Amino acid sequence: MSALKRLGALGCVGLIAATTACSSKSTGAVAGAPDVVIRVGSANAYTTLDPAHAYDNGAWTVYYNVYQRLLSYRPGANLPQEDAAKSCRYTDSGDLTYKCVLRPGMKFWNGDPLDAAAVKYSIDRVIQINDQNGPVAILSSTIKSVETQGSDTVLFHLKDPDATMPDRLSAGVASIIDPKTLPATKEAAPDFTGVVGSGRYKIDSVTFTGSGADKSPSEVHLSLNADYQGSDTPPRNSGVDLKYFPDQNGTKKALDDNQVDAVIADLNTSDVVHMQQNQQLRSGLQVVSGPGGGINMMALNTTSGVFAKQAVRRAVAQLIDRPAIVSNAFNYTVSPAYTIVPSGITNATTTFFSAYGRQPSSAAKVHDELAKAGVNGPISFTFAYYSKGDPAIQREAELIKEQLEAGGLFKVTLRDYLTYPKLSDAILKKPDFDAYMLTWYADYLDIDDYVSPLAGPHNFVFNGYSAPSALIASGLAQTKREDARKDYTQIQQGIAKDVPLVPIWESLQYAAMQSDVTGVPLTMDSSGVQRWWMIGKDTTS
Repeated sequence: MSALKRLGALGCVGLIAATTACSSKSTGAVAGAPDVVIRVGSANAYTTLDPAHAYDNGAWTVYYNVYQRLLSYRPGANLPQEDAAKSCRYTDSGDLTYKCVLRPGMKFWNGDPLDAAAVKYSIDRVIQINDQNGPVAILSSTIKSVETQGSDTVLFHLKDPDATMPDRLSAGVASIIDPKTLPATKEAAPDFTGVVGSGRYKIDSVTFTGSGADKSPSEVHLSLNADYQGSDTPPRNSGVDLKYFPDQNGTKKALDDNQVDAVIADLNTSDVVHMQQNQQLRSGLQVVSGPGGGINMMALNTTSGVFAKQAVRRAVAQLIDRPAIVSNAFNYTVSPAYTIVPSGITNATTTFFSAYGRQPSSAAKVHDELAKAGVNGPISFTFAYYSKGDPAIQREAELIKEQLEAGGLFKVTLRDYLTYPKLSDAILKKPDFDAYMLTWYADYLDIDDYVSPLAGPHNFVFNGYSAPSALIASGLAQTKREDARKDYTQIQQGIAKDVPLVPIWESLQYAAMQSDVTGVPLTMDSSGVQRWWMIGKDTTS
């Protein structure tokens, strides 16, 4: 779900120490933080604040600010560092046991102890509830059992060697909850105003709109948690008012009307471009960008229909003009993608560039290759996508259709389902599709969280393709991720050859803010974590 970094860990308070975890304990109501409340606008209201169920950006954004995990990503870093834990490490040569020791005196904001039992309860609960529409696989796919030793030590026994265990424990699904507040076997009450965490902020109140199935949060008031222990990066505000809007048009209007101080990610491409073109230093709305970590691609059905033949899939890969899509649909607010992994992730390659080049092949060349494979055109298929009402996505789909049809080799029918849930219900549950568009944001910052969900044996793409399991397992077993480069290069080369997926672009993050707002760039890196405590205001002007 999020993601965008190869800066490495650099030091404390702005620079993150590569080998030492930084910590502090707040004293006083706001620990010397400026008496400033930041108003954040969003078009992604959370579905639930239950880590066993929610798998949406809206929920995980709140998680990262109100819950803690054993480890977390510091700003700009790609390797998890200790958060609620004071230390974490593999204890055996086979990397089958991962041990974390908690910081002393940890507690939730209601005063209950945050101990090893609470960590075990939180992880076990996700696995036991086993919500197949949620993020359970991040934990259940690798954790065999969880054991406690005393009140401060947790042992994770793994099914197989897994170098990504630190990354998995930094994901939103591994948030630590107070066992008294969420039942062990089911979801709690739907308003989630009573959840308790130990993160930077505590929830003071939630305002809702609608009722029943249509009930949704409209505003969340947060204040600093005076008992927080973790990263010693000082907070730049005393609280956050999170305001939800129906769509990205609403967030932009809220900025224009000065109803919010900042909007991160939830902006239309056209609005971003317009604001950039009219931006004036220290006056009016300011726009900043950062790595995004999302990969947009076409998924092709490799088991039935027109794309069951590899030659037809390779024809699509040869005809796609990525630079034209980046320019004409997105006005350079995204970058061309030449593999299914963002360029900033360790072990990412550019295998589609190597195989097919930067510019599309001529229709004549592709026609000859199809003819050799016994395929005659035009090849008709339906391309499904979900635009979310974004004109840029709509234009992207139209450009893909135009590019494939230009030489008379394909006949493309477009179908917009507007949202991913609607697309999923219509074509993936069976599954029944020719090709569809998807954009994947990873849950943690490791190449495996692109490879396994998109091309692993139990992937969610449902296109009938799987990369070799032995290569995936071998890559996962390499604790030093650079040592897995050979495995992941072979996987990406195989995808470029077989073309179950056609990468189109990788995302960038954009945020807009009022001219007196500071710190927003510090919240924008490949992790996708919005660190609201790093946002402040310039009170000197």
